Amino acid sequence: MLRPLMRRLRQQSMDSRVREALEAGIGLYHNHWDLQGREQGGLRPEETGRTALEWCRHTMARMRRPYGLDYVTLALALLDEDNQEIARMSFGVLRPSDFYNEGAAVQRIDEAVRAWQTAGHFESAGSLSAVIFSWGDITRELLLTG
Repeated sequence: MLRPLMRRLRQQSMDSRVREALEAGIGLYHNHWDLQGREQGGLRPEETGRTALEWCRHTMARMRRPYGLDYVTLALALLDEDNQEIARMSFGVLRPSDFYNEGAAVQRIDEAVRAWQTAGHFESAGSLSAVIFSWGDITRELLLTG
């Protein structure tokens, strides 16, 4: 009877630590690029995929990988001038190798950009937003906090 109770208390403690770490932004990386518009100073639609991919690679190089845990989750979104979402693509759980050569992330980013171009989403888009969540960073934080 005591063991199930102790297990439940430990689980609740872990749940609250995970929630606190997520709320603190541990493992969350974000970047935002203006797209070429009236000012003609931002990215062109055909540059968005390559630019986001380069940022992902650079960002992953700074992430923690405790015990080899190198998984990430990626999301890209096109936003209008009022920062309202026009289109979004979530990429699930990926590994750094997926971001090189002809990996899954490379192909899916290209597919998303082509689909957004075909649908005309870039015509009303003002910016591109990218978010990466590092499973290694959050795991390291939880290991350090006991």
